[in-house]
This record gives sequence, C-alpha cells and structure tokens, in this order.
Amino acid sequence: MLKKLFKKVFAKWEMVYSTQDVGEYSTVKGKLENQGIPYKTKSISSGGGQGGGYGFASTYQLFVPKESVRRASEAIHHSR
Repeated sequence: MLKKLFKKVFAKWEMVYSTQDVGEYSTVKGKLENQGIPYKTKSISSGGGQGGGYGFASTYQLFVPKESVRRASEAIHHSR
C-alpha cells in the first residue's frame, strides 16, 4: 500500500491535451474517466488585466502519468 501511495505522489505526469474550449476539455476529460485513466488538470487564465486585451482566455491542460500516455492518446483520439 505504501508503494502505491509513493508511486502516485511522485509519478511523472505528461500533458496529453490542451485546449481553450471548455466543452472540448469536458469531452476529453470524460474520455479519460471512461477508460479509468488517472489525470490531473491545470487551467491557465490570461487577459482582462490592466493594459491587456479584451475579455478573458483560459487554457485547460490535461496531464496523465507517463506510463498512461499511450492509453490516453488512444482514448482521446480513437474513441467516440
């Protein structure tokens, strides 16, 4: 059990998907969930600040453990 916890905490994660479309992000996240692939999410917001642009832009990134990259790619690009 301790080995699993250690592996989960210190796993190397790789980004497998990035989008600015929240609907697309939700779809891809659902595909990973349906395949039982663990993932982490990072969102980056920009714009709307002092002197910068109109409105806001958010980028959503999905990361999976390094050993799950192939499965994640298949789930994202080859499933419906």
